[in-house]
Amino acid sequence: MKHTTVLLGVVWCVAMIGCSIRNDDSASQSANNDEARTVSVTQWSDKMELFMEYPVLATSTPGKFIIHLTVLEDFNPVREGAVTLTFRHGSGQTFRVKRDSLLREGIFNPVVELPAAGEHAFTVDYSGPRVNDSFKIEDFMVYGSVHEFPQETESGDEGITFLKEQQWNIDFTTEVASIKPIRSSIRAVADVLPRQSSYAEITAPVDGVLRVDDNQAMVIPGSVVTVGQVLATLSPPLGAVRSWTDRKLAYEYARSQYERAQRLKEKNAISSREYEEIKNNYLIQKAGYEAYAQSGNSDLFQLLAPIAGTVAEITVLPGQKVVAGQQLMTVVDPSVVWLRVNVFEMDYYRMSRPEGASLAIPGVESPITVEGADFRLLSMGSLLDPDSRTIPVLLEIANSDLLLKLGQTVQVDLYSHEETASLSIPESAILDEDRQQVVFVHKQGESFEKHIVETGNRYKGWVAILSGVQEGERVVTKGGYQVKLASTSAAIGHPHTH
Repeated sequence: MKHTTVLLGVVWCVAMIGCSIRNDDSASQSANNDEARTVSVTQWSDKMELFMEYPVLATSTPGKFIIHLTVLEDFNPVREGAVTLTFRHGSGQTFRVKRDSLLREGIFNPVVELPAAGEHAFTVDYSGPRVNDSFKIEDFMVYGSVHEFPQETESGDEGITFLKEQQWNIDFTTEVASIKPIRSSIRAVADVLPRQSSYAEITAPVDGVLRVDDNQAMVIPGSVVTVGQVLATLSPPLGAVRSWTDRKLAYEYARSQYERAQRLKEKNAISSREYEEIKNNYLIQKAGYEAYAQSGNSDLFQLLAPIAGTVAEITVLPGQKVVAGQQLMTVVDPSVVWLRVNVFEMDYYRMSRPEGASLAIPGVESPITVEGADFRLLSMGSLLDPDSRTIPVLLEIANSDLLLKLGQTVQVDLYSHEETASLSIPESAILDEDRQQVVFVHKQGESFEKHIVETGNRYKGWVAILSGVQEGERVVTKGGYQVKLASTSAAIGHPHTH
């Protein structure tokens, strides 16, 4: 609780500093016109966001305009450039005010004084090194005196205040809710497994010793190896059953017997049946011996990599004794992996044949999408796990970036080819709050609203919205948590006067 109180206090202090500066900026205006009323305008173009605050003007009375400009490419404030304010009166008179220096980062503060009462066509033009843009302001009026100002109406709930200075100082972005093609999908949890042909356990073919002198270059966990590369060197004992010497002697005896049988056959001194038995035994012993005789030194046995990949695990160290059949190490190729997706039974029966997947990997900011040649459905399970009430679906997917790790558990959205045009927002906009899904809608430059939403299918980082957001509304996609914290500062009391 102490940490939360300190954090909220810091946020409140930052806001107070911003507000106090703005109060100083507008002090001269308030002195000139105690009854001045402020108008706020927020507009978005394809390139920029304009948030402007200005007083209702009476003729020949100066008013200070506070203009905030944000570049939507990275949601950073403008840091140089110029603004030109153009006012065209119905009589044809045109008045221009230009400001080519910023009050501070992102903010221009030109002073405007207009001599003619009535409606004006008002445009704000910005020119800078990164972008040029123009905004048209509707219903701009200048009154003959303050006594002609229209009656002020209650604005109601102003929503959550989150200042432009706060937005510019964090990783903050918004996105427009729009209609997009969204595929039918189901969400599940998946286990990352090695592909059968990409996994090999290296075992000892005979009893022996991993002598230290012979294994100075023995591979270590994480080593990348190629097919046929020496992994370790085994020195078999001289005697005992299943020993290297035993195999070698058996082969040499079978070879001598076969050579003798060949001589006897030339003299018709051996039956064909007996000859074939000797020959077959020789071939078996020869194949067994050659399978192990991989080194020029017949006293040593080199363990070779059967596949290319990475050494995942080693269970022995140089100097240890091993027995035939003992597992020594494993080699895996993680460039292609299997996913065992555990689909809840109610989702299984409404799921179409999967055509692709979106994977949320812990620690990776954005989901990765796998489809086309990188995605293959291996099987749709037929056995229900009675404890989890899930049915396994097995996939084979490309893992060329090696983001997926064997043994990992990831969240996966399986989607089919069926597409529906749906109102959609980025998944990153959705926050969980008290078992509800919420988003923060950007209503004006510094004003936000919290909306509870109902979501539908998810596809490539976008989620269909069934209720809670309207088309064209902007939702916070980065920085939503900070907006949420700002909403709690209302309980402290947050003065915000320009």
